[in-house]
Amino acid sequence: MTRKRLWRVGRIVSARHNGSSRIQAHTPTIKPHKQAKMGCNRISPLPGCLDVITKTVWVCQLLFTSRTTIYPLRIASNSKLTRHGLHYTHHPVASESLARHLKLAIMPLCKLCASIPLENLPPFPLENFRRTLSGYPRFHHMVLKRHLHQKDTPLKQFGVQYHPDLDSLRKAASGGCALCQAVEKEANALIEEIATLPQPRMGAMQCEPSWDMWLTRRSEPEGTRSGDGLWVVTRSSWESDSWLVPIASIVFASDEDDPRSSGSRDRVLREVPDQTTLNHVTNWLKKCNQHSHCHGHGKSSLPTRLLDVGTADSASSTIRLVTPDSTLCDRYITLSYCWGQGTKHFTTTSETLRARQEGIDLETLPQTLRDAVIMTRSLGVRYLWIDSLCICQDDSKDWERQSAQMAAVYANSYLTLAAAKSSDVNGGLLSARKPRSYFHLPRGGPDKEDGYILAAAISLDKDVITDHHMNMKDEPLSKRAWGLQERVLARRILHFGSEQLYWECLEGFESEEGVQLPYRLPCINPDEDVIAHVDKITKKNAERHEGLDRSGSSLRSWSQILWEYGRRELTDPADKLPAISGVAKTFSKMLDDEYLAGLWRKSLIEGLCWQPLSCKPAPGGYRAPLWSWAAVDGIPATGFLAEAEPQAQILDAKVEIDGDNPFGRVKDGWIKLEAPLVKMVLSESKGPVGHLRLRGEGWNDDVHAMLDTMDGRSEETEAFFKSEDLYAVVLASVYGNPLEPDPGRKHGWAHALLVTPDHERPGCMKRIGMVLRDANNFGTEELASSRSTVTLV
Repeated sequence: MTRKRLWRVGRIVSARHNGSSRIQAHTPTIKPHKQAKMGCNRISPLPGCLDVITKTVWVCQLLFTSRTTIYPLRIASNSKLTRHGLHYTHHPVASESLARHLKLAIMPLCKLCASIPLENLPPFPLENFRRTLSGYPRFHHMVLKRHLHQKDTPLKQFGVQYHPDLDSLRKAASGGCALCQAVEKEANALIEEIATLPQPRMGAMQCEPSWDMWLTRRSEPEGTRSGDGLWVVTRSSWESDSWLVPIASIVFASDEDDPRSSGSRDRVLREVPDQTTLNHVTNWLKKCNQHSHCHGHGKSSLPTRLLDVGTADSASSTIRLVTPDSTLCDRYITLSYCWGQGTKHFTTTSETLRARQEGIDLETLPQTLRDAVIMTRSLGVRYLWIDSLCICQDDSKDWERQSAQMAAVYANSYLTLAAAKSSDVNGGLLSARKPRSYFHLPRGGPDKEDGYILAAAISLDKDVITDHHMNMKDEPLSKRAWGLQERVLARRILHFGSEQLYWECLEGFESEEGVQLPYRLPCINPDEDVIAHVDKITKKNAERHEGLDRSGSSLRSWSQILWEYGRRELTDPADKLPAISGVAKTFSKMLDDEYLAGLWRKSLIEGLCWQPLSCKPAPGGYRAPLWSWAAVDGIPATGFLAEAEPQAQILDAKVEIDGDNPFGRVKDGWIKLEAPLVKMVLSESKGPVGHLRLRGEGWNDDVHAMLDTMDGRSEETEAFFKSEDLYAVVLASVYGNPLEPDPGRKHGWAHALLVTPDHERPGCMKRIGMVLRDANNFGTEELASSRSTVTLV
């Protein structure tokens, strides 16, 4: 055996060759007392990983309490790398790590579970149910409502009876049954979830499980792939014939190299990324390059500044900030990541601009930025765009110019790397991931086939509502407001998640474990061919949502993006509009419409009817008129999902821009309209849980006030209602809902703004919330006689 030692930035990497390359990583010896201080007492080596594009070997060194660092080493392109499978491997350290991760001990089943054919359960007829949420904002508590024609179908037709109650489940779990223990853990999470859910607002309902449990096979919506496994469901204690409550989702998994694996099984997720993990990247990219719309037209015009990382075979530890010629076209990669609060940022400023152009030492970069450089090189791309380095952070004019070009920067990039799991710039891309707790189940059923099933409990909300895979709502980057437009503008994104990798392109969304969706988060790339392609996919998948007309509507996509944007956080609250300005700029072209501080002139009536899904305190400082969703924090529910009849008429609207970006910050704005205006007073009766109710003059019914920033149950709000003049500005009547159309307009809701006079601007009204009233309670004469001209600010 020959032995070569290669030194790289103070670390030792040894490569052993005996016909097939076995790559093993080491670090210099750490003294025992320093190990204790660092909390680092072992190194978990990873096998070498060959990038099939550049013939570069990545050797990953994982410190127990630190992150993975990737160093490119050159070896012969025809060298063979050691294979690493679940059931067999030639790499003893890798085997030990994988065994520790997967907890390979086979656990027993109770008598009940042993009698159930776990791999031959009847499939759940998802097409006969409507999936919905029982509470907001936490989405663990799912409910399934049967369609009316399926109301009398007995559960035994699509399930096998499991435990009759919680006591039975817990007794079996305490006896050591692996499946019952997994289900009990999920049941306890559901119980805790229900106990902590806030009181639901309009349209939500809280369905208590009855805990008579049934097992059924995991179901896949048409056109998707989520793998084999089982669901545990129970009847709802409320309308038990109509509603089911999922309790747990158990997935069956197998390693890709396992000869006993089934094509329908999910892939095993490894805690430590290895060659199998990285092979997904090259396979996804290779497949995506065959999609005519995903990779664009090859080389694109370049941003103002870029990082020149060198060629694929570059061994240089230095990169440079460059200003490419305006006529130059080439490929470049973009990075989407969290800067992080309280961390030292590595940025370009007016003072450091020249130094960045002369050269940047890789070792001075935070880990996420360094990993992005190495990934870019490995993919054979020369240029990389990172906002902190390519924009002068202390130059407000440069920042405003570059942020206004954000749409083009991400839309034209070859690939976007998204550091989804990292909360700051030090988290890296390929560090250790959250382990999934796998357990082995003996094959059950009457035949008692030898062997076992590898299983794991997975996220219930993602499994029942597959769209939630795309949201990645628990990842730090998914909580960053700026990260959303970076995602929806890009043609394709490689997400480095806390549990696994995800691939997203114009053809759909795919996870490392094997989930495949034929759609993605709305992509609003300004390329007309891309827009047409996305519309085609949207129409194709519209049938997944009964009665919901998605027809490629740009306004529907805008509403979906605002929903996603509303739950994200801003380091600077004043960036509420700038952080989505790139998206707005693209929509302005798609809609051929004027942007007014978050709303669109041609659909102002619909735009004004936004509702906050949670009441949060008013943010400090001015950032938008109060009639705009941008004036408040949280998720705005926007857009009519059914037939609407306008009751108001827009007379004029104006927004004063703060700066040069017409889609960025604003100084002021007003809307003048003509609409029915009803004087409102505080009702003597109160709604659920003490919520204040209002009544219009001449009305004999009360309405619930959905307030933007005030607590509808507080004494301060009650005192405000008593001391101020309140009015309802009726905007539109909406009939039916997406699942129950109402062409005869027998039942509908009148949407009205709740406003009060602005004492600082005489003659103007300011929005404080929304009210809904049964549209049939409005008479035609009342709507006509109460019309007034109102100016909203």
